Amino acid sequence: MTPFLAELSTADSRWARLHRGPETGDVVVAGNVFRSVRRAAWDLDHRRETALAAGYAGQLLSAMPELLAPWAPPGQGLAFARAFNDWLAAELPRHGGFFTGLGVVPLADPEAATALLEEVAGAGLSGVELPATPPIAPLHAPAWSGFLDEAERLGLLLFVHAVGGPAAAHYPHPMAANGVLFPLSIGAAVGGLITTGALARRPGLRVLASHGGGSLITELPRIDFLRETTPELRELMPEPATASARRLWYDPLLFDTGLLSHLVTTVGADRVVLGTDYPFMPVDPVAFLTDPTLPDGLADAVRRTNPAALLAALGRTLSKGAEPR
Repeated sequence: MTPFLAELSTADSRWARLHRGPETGDVVVAGNVFRSVRRAAWDLDHRRETALAAGYAGQLLSAMPELLAPWAPPGQGLAFARAFNDWLAAELPRHGGFFTGLGVVPLADPEAATALLEEVAGAGLSGVELPATPPIAPLHAPAWSGFLDEAERLGLLLFVHAVGGPAAAHYPHPMAANGVLFPLSIGAAVGGLITTGALARRPGLRVLASHGGGSLITELPRIDFLRETTPELRELMPEPATASARRLWYDPLLFDTGLLSHLVTTVGADRVVLGTDYPFMPVDPVAFLTDPTLPDGLADAVRRTNPAALLAALGRTLSKGAEPR
């Protein structure tokens, strides 16, 4: 936790606050424990040492979604985003290139978020993380058009992360909301970018979708059917939905070999990069990559080849012979 966030959380309990113990800590939001996390969630030295011991070559760091603070007022959100990005950019050089970082932006002010992207790029960060459901308007809406244009111009990665949103408050436990709402939110976010032509109009835009794109793989056939039978939709979408979907990258967090195989068949084996939710999952959620029913070579591509290609596109490199994570 940055000192600036500690100051904010003292003034407003909606800001996430970490109560640390020796090896674990509790993330507290609005006075309630949201989840318990391991030391690697806040101690980058420990995180790097642990990952190196396991044979990994690097990690792409992004904020826990609760830190994105979509509810924050514009001014406060901008001040926090700058403080977070400055802290992360200062931390990365201490670790010899092992970590690559994604910043954050003020979600309640798309214009300020757009202006901040040049600072993000100048600080050496590789992109920014966004929630699948920003508070002002969906990512495909006109309010975010300038932001998408600027991200494409700067060559930044947009990591769109699934979230529970306001509906999560109606579930008895955060993980119940997670299981139901996360796949829906990321599927709707990516589906919106596809059906409005936002992706097709920006062929250089780099987007990484969390949780394997969630419900997207079930949406694509329906969208393409409707596109074929609806002239107005073909005007909005200059290419089929499946073609637009192949422009994105995805993590493999679908928790099922059949779903992952379907994603790979649909978007291509080269579009899936290793993502593990480390260190938040109690067990390895991608252990199934070694399942013999998956295509030959997929595990190696997801763990090594594809992340290296994505990072190379972002101007980053990995050590030889080890796994990016």
